[in-house]
Amino acid sequence: MKRMFTLAAASVLAAGSLNAQAQVTLDGQLTAAEVTAGNYTLIGKFTNPRGFGNAGLLSLYAASTPTKMYIFVGGTVEANGNAFQLFLDLPVVAGVPVGTALPAGAATTSFQNFTAKLDLAADLALALRSEATGYMVEGAAYPTATTGSSAKLTTTAGQLDNAGTPLTLPATTTVGNYARLLGARVAYKVMAPGGVSANPGNTATTAGTPPVTTFPASYGGVGSYGWEIELDRTAAGLTGTPSVSLFALQNGGDGGYPSSDFIPQTSVPLTTNGGNLANGAFDFSTLPGRQAATVALGATGGAVLGTKAADAAAIAVGVFPNPASGVTTVAYNVGSHADNVNIVLTDLLGRQVQVLESGLKAAGLQSKTISTANVAAGTYLVRVQVGDKVATSKVVVL
Repeated sequence: MKRMFTLAAASVLAAGSLNAQAQVTLDGQLTAAEVTAGNYTLIGKFTNPRGFGNAGLLSLYAASTPTKMYIFVGGTVEANGNAFQLFLDLPVVAGVPVGTALPAGAATTSFQNFTAKLDLAADLALALRSEATGYMVEGAAYPTATTGSSAKLTTTAGQLDNAGTPLTLPATTTVGNYARLLGARVAYKVMAPGGVSANPGNTATTAGTPPVTTFPASYGGVGSYGWEIELDRTAAGLTGTPSVSLFALQNGGDGGYPSSDFIPQTSVPLTTNGGNLANGAFDFSTLPGRQAATVALGATGGAVLGTKAADAAAIAVGVFPNPASGVTTVAYNVGSHADNVNIVLTDLLGRQVQVLESGLKAAGLQSKTISTANVAAGTYLVRVQVGDKVATSKVVVL
């Protein structure tokens, strides 16, 4: 799947939403008021085939106020000890670099056998693990590339219910490696009798022969039930105007069998192991695109997905010769691994003139030589999209 907000939309929202006061009620349910401008920003939706049967993710959102950051993981976690996991790259702590295996977690937690290589520099994680009598909240901390720990942050007696009742993480568990979770609260809501098919946010429909699934705009949106998290910005080190990277995943009870459900998912649907990753040591950096998303938080609230300047720097578009007469070459950087590339020539109003490139390209610097013989003289924009990143460059055709 692709990023659900374009950078153009993000830049329009930035001025308003970074200064907005998010109105979020921690109850495990997404309301219409919570997805208005200045509140929850959509990170992505899961629309690929499910590997864990009638369970899994729907969507991922983020929001903030001057004092809190909110994350909504829409979906229904599978029973029998399976878990939703949320990995974060927060400021200050270095964490585990991209492409480096996570240290194994503690026994009896959902991080025990999860030693994957992620597309974000994870330094903190939370998990919602189903239990026979409720839902356990777990944490994992990765202070450096080689050190990590995981722990159960709630007890059997203090488990989370499935009715959306907020639970403050016990102060005794939010010390040491988990100090950034001090004051954190969580809530989870599920529709009886359970299953993601019964989740009010699952508005997808399947029909036809062969069957085709349609995902309307309402899918994973207003009305969705799921796991909601509130972080104290001061405790989490989110003061000022920080950036936070996120990645959500459904995993097996010991972390050794991650499912097909993860957000963001910029790769094509998986076909092996019933669509599941099925390996706790899976290397996400081998998949096309970046399986993570970054949001910028405003000092007074709001959350905006991505930054135009960062994408432009990463893609590093160059057009030469410019002005162009007859032919010109577009140079760009795919990044550290293969990714889907789409290059389009548009007019200054953004209207498509010609598709120049579309398909999977290898990692590293690439170039595309194009003919301008059939293009009228004038000034145009070359729009290069690599995975979920977009950059543009002006070109003058003589």
